[in-house]
Amino acid sequence: MGKYASLRDVLGEIAAGVEPVVLRSLDRDWDAAELLQSLPERRLERRVQFMPGFYIAAVSESGCLGEVLFRIRKKNAQGGRR
Repeated sequence: MGKYASLRDVLGEIAAGVEPVVLRSLDRDWDAAELLQSLPERRLERRVQFMPGFYIAAVSESGCLGEVLFRIRKKNAQGGRR
């Protein structure tokens, strides 16, 4: 089951994880640590639902799921992105 947290907390958890993953959004792959450094504070405080291995989705003030912000994918064995 997923969990609700701030985008900052979720990105931090992913960046600290042992399994290398990429976050896919707008036809581009992102690294969690890169996003932690580059996203504005307001966006990092956004409440999201994190489904490990699947996605990070926005959560409205009323607790409803919104758009999928990032799809989570494993990096391939050669270190590249799938």
